[in-house]
Amino acid sequence: MFDEEITITLAKPVVIGKGEAAVTYEELRLREPTAGEMEKASRADTSVGAAITLIHLIAGIPRGAVEKICKRDLVTANNFLEGFSDSGQPTAGDGQS
Repeated sequence: MFDEEITITLAKPVVIGKGEAAVTYEELRLREPTAGEMEKASRADTSVGAAITLIHLIAGIPRGAVEKICKRDLVTANNFLEGFSDSGQPTAGDGQS
């Protein structure tokens, strides 16, 4: 069995804005993408762009914040989301918490 939802604690929290208006994102809450979310992400020019769009849509955080997450967090999130494709489901030990 696989997790249908995960929360990824970011290795490096992302801060958007400055001063009192600054917002810090410390985690990504992900779930299985919907068909509409996958369709929107598929419009991206690159696979990384598609991953950023999908994470933005599912986690509900600004795209600019997703663009600032570190590579290892992007890979962890993308591995989870790709697990819902025909290639298989995510397994324990894939960096999920």
